[in-house]
Formats: sequence, structure tokens, C-alpha cells
Amino acid sequence: MTDSLGVEGYSVFAVLASLAGWFALADFGIAVSLQNHISERRVAQQEVDDLILTASLLALAAAVTVSLAAFLLGPWLSSLVLGEFASFSSRERMLAFWGMAFPAIGTALGGVAYKVWFAEHRGYLSNLTPAAGTVLGTLGVWLVARGGTPPLLAWSTFAYYTPLALLPLVTLGAMVLCISRRHRVSWSLARPLLGRAARFWLFGLLAAAVLQVDFIIMAHVLMPDDIVIYSIASRVFGLVFFAYNALLFALWPVCSEAIAAGRWDQVFVLMRRYLMLGTGLIVAAGFGVALVRDTAVELLAPTIDATIPVVVVALLTLYIVVRVWADTFAMVLQSMNDLAIFWIAVPLQAILSIALQWLGARYFGLPGVIVGLIACFLATVAWIFPLRCRHNARIAREI
Repeated sequence: MTDSLGVEGYSVFAVLASLAGWFALADFGIAVSLQNHISERRVAQQEVDDLILTASLLALAAAVTVSLAAFLLGPWLSSLVLGEFASFSSRERMLAFWGMAFPAIGTALGGVAYKVWFAEHRGYLSNLTPAAGTVLGTLGVWLVARGGTPPLLAWSTFAYYTPLALLPLVTLGAMVLCISRRHRVSWSLARPLLGRAARFWLFGLLAAAVLQVDFIIMAHVLMPDDIVIYSIASRVFGLVFFAYNALLFALWPVCSEAIAAGRWDQVFVLMRRYLMLGTGLIVAAGFGVALVRDTAVELLAPTIDATIPVVVVALLTLYIVVRVWADTFAMVLQSMNDLAIFWIAVPLQAILSIALQWLGARYFGLPGVIVGLIACFLATVAWIFPLRCRHNARIAREI
């Protein structure tokens, strides 16, 4: 992309990639709700096919609604978020926005299949499938660059995100087709699925306000070169964090079943192991990136005459370590459907995230953005979530 689109073109793509995190909420939390319902039924050794079929249809209705909204609001949203990139016309920005939005909505719908696999302890499939989609998407970007068909930005974005949507959508379609031959939709399940989903969706919305505003802020404050450097460094660290998250998502249903059975000691043992593993991986990655930071830029963006500053590497290492700590405890709380503490901590964190990142970017540049992210975690969820987990465990033991 840096070869075919240039620095500013890739900067637009990086900002659009951050918006994909918002469109991941297009299922309105139904997939996560389904996963927890399946885990609870597995403990009780009950059938789950009716749950999967009902949740899939509900998620489809949600995706269609969000798609319509994205189509109608596309011109305004693309101008609002990408208006600083004046070298691209409003039409190019709008088409690129749609090229990301519609596949991202499809990915959110197909994510129902991923949650089913996680609940069935087949999480390796939920990680292999998007990995394959990323490979196909990268191939698509290469083909678009070679073809050179305008508008190049829109086609590149669409080519990258479409395989990520098609693979889970085909999988979910096969699941639904197979189940529909044996079961009918049970609309009586809609209320419990949606009731729990609404809480997960609101939490996801707040989490997006914390984690998915960095590129939007940088698009309005920093130069395109800074955005590209941040994107490259984030992708290198993101590879390691993705590996940890893959393990964490696989641990989710295990924790759900253990907590449902009252085995909190097992949960804490697993958490300690995962926290040690995650921290070790991130620190090792930080040292590795510091050693090869020049080579990383040359490999990933050979047209850019820049390097990743050591301070950025150090701050990103600390940030991801804090994320490992907070996300592990957040996963445990979500696995038992305890979202009450999220309504207290995450709104405050979202406000701090936006304010601190904006101030950090204006006065300290790129390092200030990362410091703002670290500060909003340390001030809120990094200590609130562990306390809540211990509180829940103490109550369970007393009962």
C-alpha cells in the first residue's frame, strides 16, 4: 500500500482500519451473548442448535440495519473522519469508507461462527480462519496495486477486507443450513439473547471509545508520517498481542464453565499462568523490535525514510503489558456475565482516553498518544477489574 498509495494513502487506510473496530459491533453483542449461553448449556449438557439458529438470524437483522446506516451516513462520516486528507477527493474518501464498512459488517456477522467454535473449545478454527482471510486480503491488495484500476484507495481497502468477511460468512451459512434441517427458530430465546447482548454491545461501544480513537485523533493532529510509523509499530506488537488474545479467547469458555461450577481456584491458577506468559511474550517482543526497528520499517514500508523511535517502542511495550493485565481480568468478568463494574469504570476510561490522547498528541506528538492510552488504563480498569474478580470469588466461596 505504501508503494501504490504513498504515505498519505496508507495513512487513510490506517485510519479506516481503526473504524473497522467500531463496525465489529454490528452484531449488537449477539455473538458474545451466544457464546456464554452455549457454555452454560454445555455445563448442563443441553442442546445448543436452537440457540445458534436464533442468534444467527438476530445477528443478520442487526447487520442489515447497520449496513443501511453506513450507506446513508457514508458521505458525512467519511468527510468527518478523513476530511484532513485533502489530496483525496470526497468521492474517493467515501468509496474507501464503504470499501471498509460493508466487509467489516459482514465480518461481524460471520463472527457468530467464531464464537460458536470458541464455546465448543475449537478456538483454533476461530484463529486460523481470519489468518487465512488476512493472507487472501494481502494478496488482493497486491493484485489491485498491479492492476492500477482507479480509485486505487477504495479498491485496495475493499480487496483487503472482503476475504475477512467471506470466510466466516460462508462458515456461518453452512452452520445455519445444517441446523435448519433439524430445528426451527425459537423466538422465545430472542429475549434472553438480546438482553445479555445489549450489555455486551454497550460495553463494546465504550471499549471502542477507549481503543479505537487513536488513529482518528492522529488524523486531525499529527502528520501522515507519524500515522504510518505508529501503524507499523502497532502491527509488529499487534502480532504478539494477537497470539495472546487467541489464547485468551480460547480460555473464555473454560472460565465460564469453571465459574459456573464454582471452581474459582482453577480460574486464578489459569490467570496467573496466562499473565506470566503474556507479559513475557510482550517484553521479549519489545526487546526484539528495539533491535530490528530500522529493518522493520524497511521491510514493511520501504518507500518511507523514517525509523521507529526507541521511546515509541518502549511506550508500546508498556502499553501492551498493561493491556494484557487488564484484558485478562476483563475476560474473566465477561465470561461470568458480570458487566456491572464496566458501567462504572469504562465510561470514565473512555473520557480519559479521548482527552488524554488529544492533549498528548497536541503537546507531545506521537509518544503523547501512547502515554494517554497507558494513563487511561492505569487510572481505571487496571486496578478496578482485579478487585472485582477477587470480590466475586470471595462471594462465591461464602455461598
